[in-house]
Amino acid sequence: MKKLLLILVFFANLLTIMAFWRRGSSILIASGAQAGLLIALGRLAGLLGEFFILNQLVLIGRVGWVEQLFGHDRLNQAHRWVGYGIIIFFLSHPLLLTIGYARLSETSLAAQFINFLQNWEDVSKALIGLILFIVLIGVSVAIVKKRLRYETWYFSHLAMYAAIGLAFGHQTNSGDVSQGGPLYYWLALNFAVFGLLLAFRWLRPFYLFYRHRFFVEKIIAEKGGAHSVYASGKGLENYRFHAGQFANLTFLQKGMWFTHPFSFSAAPNGKFLRFSIKASGDFTDKIHQIHKGTKIIIDGPLGIFTSEDKGKEKFLLIAGGIGITPIRALAESLQQKNKDSVLLYGCKNPADVIFEEELRAVAPKRHYIFSQKSGSNDPVSTGRIEKSKILSLVPDFKDREIYMCGPVPMMKQLALEFESLGLPRRQIHFEKFNY
Repeated sequence: MKKLLLILVFFANLLTIMAFWRRGSSILIASGAQAGLLIALGRLAGLLGEFFILNQLVLIGRVGWVEQLFGHDRLNQAHRWVGYGIIIFFLSHPLLLTIGYARLSETSLAAQFINFLQNWEDVSKALIGLILFIVLIGVSVAIVKKRLRYETWYFSHLAMYAAIGLAFGHQTNSGDVSQGGPLYYWLALNFAVFGLLLAFRWLRPFYLFYRHRFFVEKIIAEKGGAHSVYASGKGLENYRFHAGQFANLTFLQKGMWFTHPFSFSAAPNGKFLRFSIKASGDFTDKIHQIHKGTKIIIDGPLGIFTSEDKGKEKFLLIAGGIGITPIRALAESLQQKNKDSVLLYGCKNPADVIFEEELRAVAPKRHYIFSQKSGSNDPVSTGRIEKSKILSLVPDFKDREIYMCGPVPMMKQLALEFESLGLPRRQIHFEKFNY
């Protein structure tokens, strides 16, 4: 019901904007002239571009109740595709207006564009904002993003706020929402969205830090090049999260002031929080260098990769590599609830099995599958986790909720294989943490 209500709010705002555009551009549309229609469509493209930018801010704003309704993955996917759509709107906006006004004044496209920059209020600022948006979309394209450090990608997106600020005056000084009721509505919509962003993305983490005073209690080396960061603080019994969730961590130590998402690797216990991190890049390679007592800003919990309110009473947990971190927390939580769970854990070799001692306690039904030869002649324990191994090791998988965490290709392939075996999509749970 809440999800439906939020979708209705989205379409209600969209229809309201279309109504304001229809009223404000009615003369242009009614004229029947091609120039008037182009100008009207250019105005609409600008309005829709800004409207979807506001939606982007909600999608990435870590607004708790929105994220819990739709999930981290779906919001990320929507954010990506909406971003590509915004570029179409923002490129169409100046193009259609330039062509329309050039025909209306019987001048060249270049002369008309120069006229906009020289004589129209805030157009030059809006152009800079447009260029910033194009750059941001460019660094989000998969082939470019793979070549960027997480920190570079993350900080580049902070430029979006500057781009929105540069374009804001242009929206409210001309066009269909520049006066009267439409202007007040537009201002209210913008301030509401930025209020949500300010509250959840910026103020909430600092409030949690003020309340709990998170700090690094200790760091323990694990197998496979991983380290577990134990965080302590005040009143941790009042810090609420579910096994399987993650948080964005910022370590307040010189050289480590970057925000990264990491899963909780231990179920809630009221004594400590634990995040287990594998060395896989510039930032994670330095986790072991963090000093005891270092303050941590924890933005979370986030994600819906939890076992709460699911239809089945039995569970199949599948982990690949460092994907064991949220799976280990889930296994512990299910064990505490006396739930039937089976763990399939795939990694390169026995030396890479993280939490081996702990898994004996929290996941008594477990199977290790090694991609490299381990000296065993058992075909079930070597190779990769796939359909034949699931059928052999967990024949009652259809009676279980399936939770997967590991490399994205592994999760996608397994999801397809489960569906080919007749498992409903609602029983398959995974979240991709790639940026």
